[in-house]
Amino acid sequence: MHVITLINGSLSSQTSSIYALHYAKQLNLPLYILHVKGKDSLEEVQKSADDLFALAQEKDVESTFTVFDTLEELTTFIEQKDIDMIFCSTRYRHALFDPSFVQTLIHKKLKVDFAIVKVLNTGYANRVENVVLPIRSSKLSVKKFTLFSTFVLAYNAKAEIYSIDKIYKSSFFEKKETTRLKELIFHLRHYFRLANMLNFKLSLKHDFAYGEGEMVRSHIGRNRFDLTIVGAHTSSSFFFSHPIDTLFEDPLINTVYFIPYEEK
Repeated sequence: MHVITLINGSLSSQTSSIYALHYAKQLNLPLYILHVKGKDSLEEVQKSADDLFALAQEKDVESTFTVFDTLEELTTFIEQKDIDMIFCSTRYRHALFDPSFVQTLIHKKLKVDFAIVKVLNTGYANRVENVVLPIRSSKLSVKKFTLFSTFVLAYNAKAEIYSIDKIYKSSFFEKKETTRLKELIFHLRHYFRLANMLNFKLSLKHDFAYGEGEMVRSHIGRNRFDLTIVGAHTSSSFFFSHPIDTLFEDPLINTVYFIPYEEK
């Protein structure tokens, strides 16, 4: 198995690649540093690759750098290799995904998971102390928790699951927070067991909210998190949009948007 990071010479792709490097180090996997020729400065790309290669050597991560002429060559390479995860970046004030490259690549329906990093602060990738995983109610996949746990362990960071239950203004439903928190702990008990087995402390916070995305943004703003993990599923319209997707569209901190491969 290998980890891929895609670079274009920008600070955002460099930041995404540092996350990829820590991820690869934690899983003891080699790292492919890849670039597809285009409008990017090859001089900047090579400098970025050299810096990443030096960091990989420092962290004892096997790495190789390859440049492809076309996206089709990259796609063929990915299909021929055993790939664990592809990391790539998108800038803060930019379309959700770059339609000329990242979106096109994901639409190839490759049998691989993607970690799309929305970079707000380029200086945060080498030091992560607090990681937050926002979820809706008790909905949490093993795949997303695995990615979350890998980052927590890679950085020896504090870990929090932040659960939101959406309520409606017309609803008369009320439930005490302590009661709901106990229910969530029960529903998520297997993840707490896994965290215990992996030897990291997992905390759980919960809120009721009319607006899920707004409440999570508020929670992130009140606390000193360094990295957010959110999830999505690809669809014919690229992905299913949920209110929590606003965390990626307009983030407060660096955010990893996880898109796992799903069998149809």
